[in-house]
Amino acid sequence: YAIGTGAEWQFFNENWLNWLGFISRKPVTEDYAPLIPWLGVMWWGVAVGNWLLANKPAVLAWRVPLINRPLAWLGRWSLSYYMLHQPVMIGSLMLFSAVRPT
Repeated sequence: YAIGTGAEWQFFNENWLNWLGFISRKPVTEDYAPLIPWLGVMWWGVAVGNWLLANKPAVLAWRVPLINRPLAWLGRWSLSYYMLHQPVMIGSLMLFSAVRPT
């Protein structure tokens, strides 16, 4: 999310302020996720969840359909899945590249 390109905004391009998201150029990384835009999305989700709990709790009480349970399980264990899928994926690619004929 780039805002201004003038000299007054250049201090946001410093490494220690990149996480805010007020940058004029994307940092050299593949997993850059700035705080400011996503913090608002998270707050909207918390507000809607609290409103639903207070006013319409039955909406949140439904059971997950059987076909969606694997996705629900991944959602509950998302950090573990995130931490494990990358070594498995990279290892699989390394194995594939080692055994495939050239």
